[in-house]
Amino acid sequence: MNVIEISMIISLSAITCVTCVYGYLYLQYRQRYLALWMISWAMCLIRSFFLRVSYSELSLPAFLGFAVLMIIASFILLYGTVEFLEKKLHPVWWFITVITIGISSIATLAALPFYLRVLPACLFIGAVYCWTGILLLRHAGIQGWGKNITGAAFIILGIHMMDLPFFIEVAWFAPFGFMLDAALRLMIAIGTLIVYFEKTRRDLEVKEKHYRLLAENAVDVIYRYRLAPLAGFEYISPSITKLTGYSPEEFQARADIMRTIVYPDDWPLLEMVMADVAAAVQPLVMRFVHRDGRAIWVEQTLAPLLSEDGSCVGFEGIVRDVSARKALEQDVARLESLNAVGQMAASMAHEVRNPMTTISGYLQIFSRKKEFVNYQGQLNQLLAELDRINQIIKEYLALSQNKMADMRLVQLNTIIESLYPLVTADAVAACKEIVLDLGDIPAVYIDAKEIRQLILNLVRNGLEAMDDTGYSLTLRTYADNDAVVFTVRDQGKGIPQNVLANLGRPFFTTKQNGTGLGLATCYRIANRHQAKIEVDTSSRGTTFIVRFKIPKEI
Repeated sequence: MNVIEISMIISLSAITCVTCVYGYLYLQYRQRYLALWMISWAMCLIRSFFLRVSYSELSLPAFLGFAVLMIIASFILLYGTVEFLEKKLHPVWWFITVITIGISSIATLAALPFYLRVLPACLFIGAVYCWTGILLLRHAGIQGWGKNITGAAFIILGIHMMDLPFFIEVAWFAPFGFMLDAALRLMIAIGTLIVYFEKTRRDLEVKEKHYRLLAENAVDVIYRYRLAPLAGFEYISPSITKLTGYSPEEFQARADIMRTIVYPDDWPLLEMVMADVAAAVQPLVMRFVHRDGRAIWVEQTLAPLLSEDGSCVGFEGIVRDVSARKALEQDVARLESLNAVGQMAASMAHEVRNPMTTISGYLQIFSRKKEFVNYQGQLNQLLAELDRINQIIKEYLALSQNKMADMRLVQLNTIIESLYPLVTADAVAACKEIVLDLGDIPAVYIDAKEIRQLILNLVRNGLEAMDDTGYSLTLRTYADNDAVVFTVRDQGKGIPQNVLANLGRPFFTTKQNGTGLGLATCYRIANRHQAKIEVDTSSRGTTFIVRFKIPKEI
């Protein structure tokens, strides 16, 4: 076995292996450049059959087929490499390929000397190999020694292909040429695979970085929680800090942190879901407790992680803050309740008032008769109760009057100052004081009568909330960007979470003799004025905040 035969066996073995590898990779990943590389190397396998005899001994049709085959194989290799490098092949290469095939065909059919027949194909193939090597060396997206070896091997092979017409018939050089060709093709075959795996690894790293950036910059919380062998968080995105006040490191370090952040009343719901994540109703709406103690409504979507035997070993989830949506739902529910109460009040108020007027009139007549002198206390109590019933009916009617508010440009401070003597009298009777802190605010469009009622209701609620826990009730006004803000701050014990969720709902009250319509009326008035009522409460007191929009200048 001579040197040429050994070189051919080495080259054939390398090309066969790399063709099979590219075919396998294409079946796995369906990348088009892998298919192009596989086709190109498969054509090189066919080329090996032509090498069993000397190029010069081939018949003209066989030689032409060999030349066209190698031109197309090298072009496909270049096309696949350009696509692999995520670039576009310049259209001039299509033109050069067609011209080269044409020139080779003419030279072969004209039976020109051997070196003239083989020269066009060798120059084209050499140029393609050199350009492929340059592309690999210049590509900054691929790191490592694989691209350097492969690029250099392509360039050397390209130069070797260009000298082929002049040295292939030189007897003493031919063995060395075949050995160099086999070695370079083996290097290219192995190097191309190395470059492919290096680029694939880098692409995976880039994608992982992108996905991590998406997860870490997402507003929603993304997490992965394992149930076995030890329960705990494997990953949780940084947005959890804004949602709960706890850092991702605390979630990963503390196995019992879920007990801390889940609202106590919602813990049974979470336990039921964790028992069978796959069967859980999605999405799961529940409450978290922020580090500062406030409750936050969240919505969770869970996906179970199953082991090979089908058992749940953990779950992945997305948590979204829906507190604003819940507040909006409560506002809508509150308004619907107010509308229902208003309709009911309108239909019954007149029917109730008529007999009440008759009863009140007879009681007043009886109170003036001598026969009932001994019953004055009872009669006065009956009249007082009738007055109380009449006041309740007035509150019902206030809810039923869905009229347009009489909006006028009014200075809010003027209304508060006019009410100050009245609310001060109420405060003195309760052994409290009213403090005014009125800022420099612009006039706003409001219905003065309705706003008086809103202020009186909020002030009386504040005085009643303090009992023996506080002494001072502060009324404050100030401008805040595009709004005039009115606040009523008491020094009471604060509002419990279960009560806070029901504020403004008709008939909901914590007072022994309350009707549950005072705050409902306030919310109705605020809604008619397109104002917003906010509540800030803690163990040191509660502040009701009413925001009125400042009218824009026309």
